[in-house]
Amino acid sequence: MASKSLPNGSAPDFGIIKPATGAKSKEDWIGNQLKKVYDEALSEDIPDDMLALLSALDESAAESDADSDGSAEEASE
Repeated sequence: MASKSLPNGSAPDFGIIKPATGAKSKEDWIGNQLKKVYDEALSEDIPDDMLALLSALDESAAESDADSDGSAEEASE
């Protein structure tokens, strides 16, 4: 099993995340960090294969809606 070890010459508080000086509480700091990660994720491009999958899903949903509309009209006649 791998273990964490301190790099040579590192500070005794290595690996400890400290809130920025502007944060009033841990909750504020955590909220700011989560917002930063969320904003970074929103700015990323959507991969082409994901866009193709979404398009295929949209097309199949449109076809199933068209099929269900047609069969409902035939049943009512």
